[in-house]
Amino acid sequence: MGMKFTNNATTTLQSGINSSVTSLTVATGTGSLFPTLSGSDYFYCTLANTAGTVEIVKVTARSSDAFTITRAQDGTSAAAW
Repeated sequence: MGMKFTNNATTTLQSGINSSVTSLTVATGTGSLFPTLSGSDYFYCTLANTAGTVEIVKVTARSSDAFTITRAQDGTSAAAW
């Protein structure tokens, strides 16, 4: 158990999020591209836009296309997406 990985998984957010929410939903059907989590498993996910803004989040649970996240990881800041 611990950190999980998936190489080159990409998707888009189903809808925008503000800088304080602790969950996000990705495009329908694309959550399965990311690791299955159980217990204390987690994975990191990078949120990015075309303007060059980046935020790394820690995903601590995934239910289909919905991710539970801890914001502003690895020296990044929480942003609105």
